[in-house]
Amino acid sequence: MNTILKTIALTGALIVSQQAAAGRLIMNHDEWTLSNTGFGAAPASTLQFAQNLAGYMNVNGGACNLLVYSNNFGLTQGSFQNALTGAGCSVTYSTGAFDLPTLSGYDGVLLGGNQFSYSAAVLTAYVNNGGAAYIAAGTGSIVGEDAAWDSFSHGFGLDFGPSYNGIGGTLPVAGSHPLLSNVTQLYFNNGNTVSLFGANPNAQIIAVSGQQGLLGVFDDTTNNAPEPTSLGLLGLGLAACGALRRRRQQG
Repeated sequence: MNTILKTIALTGALIVSQQAAAGRLIMNHDEWTLSNTGFGAAPASTLQFAQNLAGYMNVNGGACNLLVYSNNFGLTQGSFQNALTGAGCSVTYSTGAFDLPTLSGYDGVLLGGNQFSYSAAVLTAYVNNGGAAYIAAGTGSIVGEDAAWDSFSHGFGLDFGPSYNGIGGTLPVAGSHPLLSNVTQLYFNNGNTVSLFGANPNAQIIAVSGQQGLLGVFDDTTNNAPEPTSLGLLGLGLAACGALRRRRQQG
């Protein structure tokens, strides 16, 4: 009996280990998109993008609870706040503690500009545990802005360029990605180009201007289903349960 119970426990542990949680990362080359100016330049599309973003960052569904860990105007102005609350999200603005227990209380965290107590290791653990992160660059608020965020984003196959790209204006965007559903144009005003880093199969550029990436996404949430090996182990575990039950009935 003890052997069977150990087999069941081992089976469960193996299944859990093969269903590692994973989250999402959205990178915007510029912070102006979700500012009041951005909403004014392309009202309908920017509102739709903000609502899409809220839903996309709420990986597990249910109540939406977001943390804006920034004092940058591109993330804190009224138009964006109204769009998030209008999408049903509770929004907290804080630049205090930045640790895994704190971030784990939110579906997503939005960052841009000054980093305060930001830690690449903490944000990496948060996304690997199923959280969602949005980062806006192009703020000029910190020296080496690209490198500061890249120490985190490279682990997810995305990179911010080292210098401003000069791209600005209300630009057409189109694509099949959920973030761009019913979005036709967005406003930008000079940012750090988003590119792929390495060959991560879960990273992609979803909006470009010429050869310059405007929006990049990492999404590993589709890989959470049990793999065939896990399903086979689950079958063995269930068989063991059945054997234990029959043994008890015969006793």
